[in-house]
Amino acid sequence: MTADTNYRAGIKLQFKSEWASFAATFARFEYALKMAGYLKYDKLGVSAEAGWAGFARDLGDGFLAECRADPALAVLFVAPPRLLKVEKDQAVAWKKARAVNGLADVFAVVADVQRNLFHGETKVHGDRDGDLINAAQELLDQTFASALKRADMPKLARFCAAFRFTA
Repeated sequence: MTADTNYRAGIKLQFKSEWASFAATFARFEYALKMAGYLKYDKLGVSAEAGWAGFARDLGDGFLAECRADPALAVLFVAPPRLLKVEKDQAVAWKKARAVNGLADVFAVVADVQRNLFHGETKVHGDRDGDLINAAQELLDQTFASALKRADMPKLARFCAAFRFTA
């Protein structure tokens, strides 16, 4: 299922490469989640962090089933990116990928794609990196489309309204 990407038209115009557009879309998702009240922690005075788990709960298991069935997203489920982990004497090494058991895990994998690209290596190295970026972007596109259809849920509606991007 290919989603309508008009919701991020300003981003696509501003950032011509797929990886830059993905990074900007991901950042905007996190901003919109915070503005809609999807917060990882709700304790007064703590730094606002995006609460992907609550967002995943509101989107529901039906959306997860749609994602699992989509061949364009398969790499996120069957071959997610490995994680950079600390080893002995503060060395780091690439280790086993995250397990994907629910929608919140899928969003964590998308965050891993973003982190690995922007906090690890500084460029796309090959087809696998490109496949992960494209799948992660497609997931975000489908996620926005799904949230947009859920006008019955005020928080999801606030998320969609907060996402709007103008360059």
